[in-house]
Amino acid sequence: MEAHYNIYYSGQILAGQEMPAVRANMAKLFNADEATLNKLFSGRAQLVKRNCDKATALKYKQAIEKAGGIAIVKAAATPPAVSPTPPPATPAEKPMTAAQRIAALASAPDLSVQPPAEQAKTGEQAPEPQAQGGIALAPAGTEVLRSEERKAPVESAVNTPNLEVEHSGQRLSEAPSAPPAAPDTSHLSEAKVGELLPNLPSSAQALNPDTSGISLSPDGTDFTDCAAPQPSAVNLDLTGMDLAPTGANVLEPQYQKKHNTPPPATDHLALED
Repeated sequence: MEAHYNIYYSGQILAGQEMPAVRANMAKLFNADEATLNKLFSGRAQLVKRNCDKATALKYKQAIEKAGGIAIVKAAATPPAVSPTPPPATPAEKPMTAAQRIAALASAPDLSVQPPAEQAKTGEQAPEPQAQGGIALAPAGTEVLRSEERKAPVESAVNTPNLEVEHSGQRLSEAPSAPPAAPDTSHLSEAKVGELLPNLPSSAQALNPDTSGISLSPDGTDFTDCAAPQPSAVNLDLTGMDLAPTGANVLEPQYQKKHNTPPPATDHLALED
């Protein structure tokens, strides 16, 4: 009789994978909501597929690993009973898709895996992965690549004849020169708040304008005598100018715009009643 297997997932991810990306991939694979995802990544083995043959188990294992997770494959205790003639589905029932069946199994309570507390009461141990049908789980830390499949480290030969290693803490550049001494401020003192500081000596020559010819006007002076005089009217001689009649050409013939284009022919046009 052909061996059958149960597929579990406990939230473990492959090396080099990121947890958010794996959760997103598993959500797409199982068409699972957030509550189902939390259950799949709770750390406890959750039953994903029950009593499947070897080919189906391999497909589930590869699909979970492609999503970035680590599938747990265990041999089923007893193979499923095969019914000679499966009952026909009623017209009202619609067959579930593979993604819907996976999501339903993931959200259903796990009856095959007992929690540690229940195992302590019953004295039963969780079944270990068995190497049946060519499927088995390697222990944690096992190297999955053979020696000929691994890339050898690249050996680089760097020629450094002019380089030397200094002692720990040695400066790599010359020490900067000592900063200049601080200026002497012993002869300086602070003035009180609001006190006027004495004028500093200036080499600029002071101005001494002559204001003897300037006097102040009496109070109330409007300074109208300082206003500029009104301009006188311009006396223009217009006796030699007259107005041209209405419609007269005011431009000389050489400056007039000439219309030499003949009018379009309209002899072939007629009006209809």
